[in-house]
This record gives sequence, structure tokens and C-alpha cells, in this order.
Amino acid sequence: MSRILVLNENRLEREVTQDILTKGLPGVEILCAASVEQAVSLLRDGSIDLFIADVPWFDLAHCNMMTETKRVAPDTPILVTSVGKREDIAAHIWRLGIQDYLLKPCRPSWLLAAASTLMRGASLAADSREEQRRERYLKMTSDYMRAFRYKKCTEAAKEYLDSLYKDTDNMGIIRASAVSFAEGLVHLGEPLGPTAQLKLSGSLERFKARFDLQGRKYDTFLVFEKMLDVIFAVIDESRYYQVSDEQRVLNYIDRNIKGGISLDEAAEYANMSSCYFSKFFKKITGMNFITYVTDRKIEAAQEMLLDTDMPVINIAYELSYSETNYFSKAFKKKVGVTPTEYREGRTQADWKRSAG
Repeated sequence: MSRILVLNENRLEREVTQDILTKGLPGVEILCAASVEQAVSLLRDGSIDLFIADVPWFDLAHCNMMTETKRVAPDTPILVTSVGKREDIAAHIWRLGIQDYLLKPCRPSWLLAAASTLMRGASLAADSREEQRRERYLKMTSDYMRAFRYKKCTEAAKEYLDSLYKDTDNMGIIRASAVSFAEGLVHLGEPLGPTAQLKLSGSLERFKARFDLQGRKYDTFLVFEKMLDVIFAVIDESRYYQVSDEQRVLNYIDRNIKGGISLDEAAEYANMSSCYFSKFFKKITGMNFITYVTDRKIEAAQEMLLDTDMPVINIAYELSYSETNYFSKAFKKKVGVTPTEYREGRTQADWKRSAG
């Protein structure tokens, strides 16, 4: 749902403006603020699609208010209403980068027309920015794919989701953007043949059908991760793609981290003895196999603790830890706190940051 914020210190004018917008723009949520501080607080979370501010005159205080508004919500269009003279208002509007203004008193139809136009323009601009971001991350994923770097591909997909969820809490926008990114992954897999395309298209259709508007970011990441796994499985099985032995081994390990891959299994995949593989692995990564696998598991655990409400015991199970206590000790050794403390600490920090 789109949201409009109305700032007016006059209670009666504020209520009249809210009533006009509510009746004239069905489906749009109208919020009101009686003070600059309240308005800035509401604008800070980035979910306001239009800010309508009543500015009696452009003195220093009101100019500073507009400057602060542009700072905390640079992408939110601003419509100013004022009783000032047109020539004075126009000069300040241009200097402060405000999108439009109306002289009071103004007809309700003028207010509705201006609000609709600014919201439509902001929506088109937001769509363009999102398309550019999505294409940038798909290009990044494509480049890593051509370099046969599975871990980098999953990191790019996660970074895209992080930036998407950071920019908006509108689940409709998130769903449409995530589906478009998944469609991009299907397109990247086209050169891999019909079998890969069938699997990727199946993942995409299931994603479209099952995506819950209250779904979590981590669930979407798992879909992207599975699609990338399909792509790299084909690359791994095909001898057409000239992947170095080192990168092929790393891809195999990274794709099987959560499954509890062992040194012996990795060595067997590399067609080496366990002893020789251990030396080989440390040479190409600079760390021993157990440390690498543990670090990657803890990274996955951190994501799951922040992006899901999955109990710690279930997270341990998902990462192939047979004992929760062992998982908690490994996590604390790496991160410095227990999994529960990590989840609670980050949640409290995020709450304080949003409240401040």
C-alpha cells in the first residue's frame, strides 16, 4: 500500500487535507504529523511515497526542515502548500530541490492531481532504479558464473536480497523484484541445455506459486541458492567447461557445506588420498579443511539466526551438527557469543537503530 505523509501544524487544515486525500485516493494510507520532529521520524524508515508539507513561509527554520527531509528521505517526493507569494515560493522550491508546490487556498482536485502525479513519477523512478540494481547484480552473478566461482555467485545473490530488503518493506515490491531476479537466473542457465532449463524453470514456477507475502528473506535466498546449485551441477558434470581442478574442488565443497561434507568425501571427489588432499587444500586456500568448513557453516548460521525465527537446535540440525552444544561452542569460538546471544544482540541493536 502506498503511503502519504501530511505535515501541518494546524489541526483543522491537517484533518481536511487527510479527508480529501482519503476520499480521492482510495487504497492509499494517509499519515499525519503535527510537528517537524514527528514527520522526520516517520520519513526516516523510507516507506513514505509522498510528503505533503505545509510551509507558511520559507524562513530559516522551514528551509532547514526541508533540507533535513531531503537528507533522511532523498527519494521521497515533496509537495509544499503555502500562503506565500508565488515568486518567493518558486525560488525556494527550486533551490531546495522540492518537486512541486500549491498556493493556498487550493481546490481539492488540484491537490489530488498533484499528489497522483508525484506518486506516479516516484513509482516509475523507483522501478527504474530497481531494474538497474537487479541487472547490476545479475551481471555480477554472470561474471562469477563464467569464472566458475559458486561461492561468489551465492554471495552476489545474497547481497542483492540484502539491498532489496533494506530499501523497502513493501512485500509486493520485494516479491516482484525477487521473481524477476529468479527469471534472470533462468536466463543465465540457457546455454546449459534443456535439462538444466527444465529444472530451473521448475524452481521458478514453484517460487512464484509458493512465495508468501510474509515470507522471509532467507527463504528466498534458498531458492536462488538451489537454482545456482543446478547451474553449477551441470558445469561440474560437463567436461565442456574448462574449470581448474582447484576451483572445481572449492565449488563442490561450497555446494555441500550444509550437508556436512567430510575430508574423506572431498578427497574422494578430488580423486586424492585424504592426506594428500589435506595438503592440497591448505595450499590453495591458506587454511585447513576443517577450519574452512566450520567458518562457512558459522557464516550460514549467522544468516539463519538473523533472517529466520528457526530455533537454534534446528539450525544446528540444518548444518549437520549432531549435537547442539557442540554447535554452540563452535559458534561462540568463532563469533564471541552464543547463537542465542548473537540473535538477541543483533535484534536489540536493530531495534535501537530504527528507534533512534
